[in-house]
Amino acid sequence: MYGAKGTTFLNTVARQSALSKQLTTVHAANKTSAFITTFPARSGKLYTTSRTLNNSDNNNKDQQHLNGNPFAPLARASTSSQQWTSASRSLGRRQQLRFDSSAVAHKQQPELLVEEPNARILELARFKKHGAVLEEFMALGKNLETPLNKQTYQAVMESYGTLHKKNQPLTDMMGVYDEMVKHGIRPTSETYAIVIRSLCARDAEVNRASNVIRRNMDSNMYSSGGTAVNLHPTSVETLAKEGSSLNALESEKNLQRAVAVFEQAVQENQTQAFDVDIYNNLLRGLSYVGNTQDGLFIYEQLENAHVRPNSTTFAMLVSMFGTAGDLKAVRECFREYKSIHRKLPTHDVSYVYNALVFAYVNAGDLTGALRIVEETMVKDKVPVTISPYNKILYRAGLDNNMELISRLMAKLESSNSQLPKPDANTYGVLLSTYCRSNNLDKAHEAYEHLISLPLERQYGHLAEYVTVCLNNKQYDRSLDIVRAMSNQGVGLHVNLCCKVLSSYLETGDIRKTMAAAKEMITLHSKSTYFTANSPLAVMTLDIVKQSDNLKGALDLLQVLNHYSIRSTKEVSQVMMQLYNQTKADPLTWNQFMDTCNERSFYILYESAFKRPCTDGEFSKAVFGLLHDMHVAGIASNPSVFIRVGAHLNKNGLLEDEALWKKTYEEYYPDVNKQLEQQQQESASAAAPVAPTTMNTKEAASTVDQSSTPSPTLSEARSAEALTIALRGDFNKALALMKEKIIDQGLVPTTEAVRDMISLSNKSNLLQTTSAIYNLTVGPFSQHLEPVQRDHAMYILNNNMLIAHARQMDLGNAKKYYDRLRVDGHFPDADAYGCLLACTANDTTDESLDAMVIYEEAKKHKVRPTVYFYNVIISKMAKCRKMDEALKLFTEMNQLGVAPNSVTYASVISACIRCSWEARAVHYFEEMLQMPRYQPRIGVYNSMIQFYVQQRNDRSKALDYFQKLKQANLVPSAHTYKLMIEAYANIPAFDMVTAHGLLTEMKKRHNLNPTATHYATLIKSYGCLHRDVTSAEAVYKEMSKNGIKPNELVYQALMDTYIGNNKMPQAEDLYKTMLLDAKVTSSPYIENLFIKGYGEAGQVEKAAEVFDRMQHEQWSKNDVVREPSTYEAMVKVYMNHDQVDNAKAILEKMKSRDFPVKVVEGVALLVERGPE
Repeated sequence: MYGAKGTTFLNTVARQSALSKQLTTVHAANKTSAFITTFPARSGKLYTTSRTLNNSDNNNKDQQHLNGNPFAPLARASTSSQQWTSASRSLGRRQQLRFDSSAVAHKQQPELLVEEPNARILELARFKKHGAVLEEFMALGKNLETPLNKQTYQAVMESYGTLHKKNQPLTDMMGVYDEMVKHGIRPTSETYAIVIRSLCARDAEVNRASNVIRRNMDSNMYSSGGTAVNLHPTSVETLAKEGSSLNALESEKNLQRAVAVFEQAVQENQTQAFDVDIYNNLLRGLSYVGNTQDGLFIYEQLENAHVRPNSTTFAMLVSMFGTAGDLKAVRECFREYKSIHRKLPTHDVSYVYNALVFAYVNAGDLTGALRIVEETMVKDKVPVTISPYNKILYRAGLDNNMELISRLMAKLESSNSQLPKPDANTYGVLLSTYCRSNNLDKAHEAYEHLISLPLERQYGHLAEYVTVCLNNKQYDRSLDIVRAMSNQGVGLHVNLCCKVLSSYLETGDIRKTMAAAKEMITLHSKSTYFTANSPLAVMTLDIVKQSDNLKGALDLLQVLNHYSIRSTKEVSQVMMQLYNQTKADPLTWNQFMDTCNERSFYILYESAFKRPCTDGEFSKAVFGLLHDMHVAGIASNPSVFIRVGAHLNKNGLLEDEALWKKTYEEYYPDVNKQLEQQQQESASAAAPVAPTTMNTKEAASTVDQSSTPSPTLSEARSAEALTIALRGDFNKALALMKEKIIDQGLVPTTEAVRDMISLSNKSNLLQTTSAIYNLTVGPFSQHLEPVQRDHAMYILNNNMLIAHARQMDLGNAKKYYDRLRVDGHFPDADAYGCLLACTANDTTDESLDAMVIYEEAKKHKVRPTVYFYNVIISKMAKCRKMDEALKLFTEMNQLGVAPNSVTYASVISACIRCSWEARAVHYFEEMLQMPRYQPRIGVYNSMIQFYVQQRNDRSKALDYFQKLKQANLVPSAHTYKLMIEAYANIPAFDMVTAHGLLTEMKKRHNLNPTATHYATLIKSYGCLHRDVTSAEAVYKEMSKNGIKPNELVYQALMDTYIGNNKMPQAEDLYKTMLLDAKVTSSPYIENLFIKGYGEAGQVEKAAEVFDRMQHEQWSKNDVVREPSTYEAMVKVYMNHDQVDNAKAILEKMKSRDFPVKVVEGVALLVERGPE
């Protein structure tokens, strides 16, 4: 960088001499590579040779990502170079992988008659048939008479890179690479480039996935305050699986492999195909761990290859040195950037400046980071966004530096400030910080700010907040948070749902738990394909087993049935016991008979079939159900008639079978007429619901035409097979379908086959899915008339496409797409929607993929569905292409596709996030006019919350509250909390009305006010209005009404007293909390007193509070000092010039196992001296 090139910073020769050994170690199975995991000391300077820099456009995506995301490490910004395919590939080529313009066109290409393996593979590669390339390669096996050459291996590697599935390890690709090296084939520079790109992309993918898993595991084990919720065994098992997944991800060591492969390429002088993006991707990965030794080596090779660096190169170097804690190198690198930045390709300079700030933050120098933001960037006229401030706040939170957080937030939130305004990331950081310190008041305050902003990237922070609320027994608040997350389109992880449900289960209120379970399933399934294997489904079935109410249990099972989840044997046993118990109580039985429906009896019949019982018990149960079904006026169900009769016959209960038929026909005389009508309809139908003829000689010889069973029999046996499959016994279902349907010359109904494929897919049984297809494709294609056959094959291939797409198996999904195209068909709209969901990579690709699929479906006049539009609109909204999303929303209305609640919720929520008030109102009003729209409370609450928390417009909030009631919806507890805020927190304040809402919610809607509602009032009176008397009155009213104050209420009132200089009252309340309410104190409450006494000049009392806290947890009532406690006490001593006492506290803190940075932050307070 300063003249002649030097190499004293790195002994390149010494490094390269160990390459062979390192490569062998890296690629050996189950061995650890020799990759450097510690930060090496930096030696020498960062040198470069002067050269003319290129003027090509730089990718600004990295810069935008950095500026918008303060938490992701700098190096995690995605770039086009991270694609597994070559950066020069066009969009059309990527799209061709998904959709051929005409699958028939492949037939028109000449067949490849080349026999030699190398020639065959290269010929396939020339036509970009990557799947065929891999099939040919794998078919060759290990014993080759003709060894493959380097061009062939390159073609195979390129195919692996092109077809590599998202979130899958590179095992196959690296296996080919190892084989290539083993056979002595020297890779080309293009091959090396493919491998390095793929490894770097996979490393970034693994880092993202690992962070998500760690965050989720940390959240589930989080217990900073209150009593930690005991996880259900299902959740514990899920956490264990996630731990195993994390270990598997970390064992891949993709970055180590990439560095080793890069070094091998350098040693063999095969770097000609390496562009600047390859070097940047390697530097990006190394910047995560601060590996400066390997980073400098890579930068040296960039210079040796005469590759021109760009702004990303410097940003990665700055980030790398910052992670390593080498600020001297950071400054040196940044000075070099400033000296030549005008010669670099066009770029956003704030990207590198933000990297500089992040480097200082990662090195622990927050003062220096602030100086750069507030002085250097201003002086250099670099636009300052909220991103660097968020990064500083994030690190300050980790260091427990609350003073810096308070000071910085005061500046950012000031109405007179010219600084950027806080965004969702800002309040997300604060939320996590306060959760870690169990500062619930501050956490609630941060959440109220956050909830009015986009939540899509705040899941981890919100999950911590939910966990802390649960630990403090604020169950309703936790559920409100989860609802808000779902309303804003944030997908709910199953572990979070299970944790909320576990907390309700611990209360012992089984009916409230069942209500919560129904809601959690609804919220979770909005963003996740809900299956029987889900821990939430397992927990819900466990809740059913604990139920004491038949109607509630049936309602919950009906919710599960909606997702094709059936009860287990144990649950079925419980259901029949509940049925008998309810029947023995006339009052509850009459209530059940008044509310039961056809589905209720369907579930009870399923329970009778599934529970372990004797033949006599089964007969008694089904006859009893038949009688009760008749008395309740439930319509006839021919399926029940056939299934029960078949079961009795199968078990040799012939007398019972005869009695069953006789009794059923007495209750429902038209049952045989229904069956005959079904047979006639099936026989005359053009669609292959049930075949009417067997027109092949083979079929005629198998079954005599005069004795061919009716289509109803085929339908009944298909239904029987499906029923067995619903019980999870797919082998038996397939055996029945083969022996009693196909081998008897019948053809199973396409609907039953479709449903079995769907069921096996939901259970992640892809082998079973293929077995169903293989068993039925022959009868469909051979034994049906042309029109019926065409329709049946369409249903089969279309649903197989859906099955594989839902499993994110794009390769096989496209195979069935191609089969549909060869037959002259196109997928239906739901299949297109599933295919689009399967092709997601990044936000850019998702929007492009969405439009490709949309245009193809539109071109071929595929009838759209609401699911199809929901997926497309969701993709557009996610990519912030709101104009396109709203255009599609308008179009679906024009085409007569009625939007559902999911559609409107996403559109309205998107408008609110963008502060498009007029459009949000427009779509809300349009939603109300939909003829079959079922109003839901969530959308109304979203509008109320928007006007309360974002617009401070009480009149508008009240308008939507009135509309909510006009829609015959019952306001929820959260609705009333929002309305209390509307009156208490928006001028002109109306505290009388706000207070009166507590009475109204109980009187009008039987909603019991909770501590959350009272805490809202206490906080408003005491902190916002400084009205201590009224705050006390609210507290007394709450106690009078029998609502026990929780820690949140005590904190709010103590904060009121201390903030209004009423320390004696705070002391009395503290005693009441401990002695009368039996509520254990917390470090946060103790810290309040330490701070309060300190501000009052009562240092001795502050010390007494500190001394009564424990060094370790000896009993459940002990309050253990946290880092914030030591910091608070040090501040008190330093503010009163008692330096020696402050040092003594610091020494005690050092004896604890606190993070070094946290202790250093407190030590800095002592070093600065008294203020």
